Amino acid sequence: MKFIALFFVLWLSTFSIKAQHFRLELLKSYNLSDSAALQNDPYFGGLSGIEYVPKFGKWYMVTDGADSTRQSYLFEFDSLFSTKSYKRWKLDSIHSAESIRFDKADSSFYLTTELGEGKTYGSFVKLKKDSTIQTISRYQDFEDNKGFEALALDSTRVLWGTSEWPQMPNNPYCQVTGYRLTQRDTLIRALYPLDRNSCGYPDNGISELLLARDRQLLFLERCWTGERDQSNYSIRLFTAYLPRIDSAADPSITHLLEKKEVIVNWGGVHLDNIEGMTWGPIINGSKTLVLVSDNNFNKFDRKKTPENRQKSQLVVMKVISD
Repeated sequence: MKFIALFFVLWLSTFSIKAQHFRLELLKSYNLSDSAALQNDPYFGGLSGIEYVPKFGKWYMVTDGADSTRQSYLFEFDSLFSTKSYKRWKLDSIHSAESIRFDKADSSFYLTTELGEGKTYGSFVKLKKDSTIQTISRYQDFEDNKGFEALALDSTRVLWGTSEWPQMPNNPYCQVTGYRLTQRDTLIRALYPLDRNSCGYPDNGISELLLARDRQLLFLERCWTGERDQSNYSIRLFTAYLPRIDSAADPSITHLLEKKEVIVNWGGVHLDNIEGMTWGPIINGSKTLVLVSDNNFNKFDRKKTPENRQKSQLVVMKVISD
């Protein structure tokens, strides 16, 4: 699988579309770190991806690894608000997993990984139903720990991925790539505008991606405020529409996405290091969006007071159509 360099772009076009939007309102929040069962599990933490699978009525979460090898684990829950029993699998050849998406076509999972020091590299992998793992694409040469953290799978069998930061330090655009599962090819399809200093500290990036509706993606921007004695993060959500991929598409054109911020009422919840999100079950007749935070296995909390330590936070939002 060949990775196409960002700057082999001959023409740019701005792409936007008017369509139905939505807003979000807090339903409940919960600290998974408070679970007695999970507190005693040395492999639980560092939650970087979450996926609710209605087909099974189960929740899946993937970790980005606590030890020096960044070994990842997959957790399965029947309920995230009753975590006494769960299943856990070691993903032997997967390290530093950052996102997870379920493919109902063959009951497999897709994940993205992010490794490296100085320069980040990683891969997009398929975890098959028989537990075998297939690498479908690779990337390299992003800034340390700022590669592809996000995945979304659309109805046309295109697997979308987004880099957390731009590949070049002074470039204001993140790469949005589409991997066509049917034709097994990777295309750079769009650029997403990103303000690295949106919270007053140059650490803003895209930590997750989700299909909102056909050709509309939901981007999660997370910005650490730079306060080393606290766990303060600015979390914002944006939608953007993607161009169509068809046989007539001009490969020399890369589209510049136009993003629109989602109005969110967080209900006063102090948000942690949110890294994962998924559409949840219908609750009281409303669609839900569920987000989860990465506590970094508390490795940055040695000098913090207990109330400021990072948590494995679960946030459930009600989706309200406008």
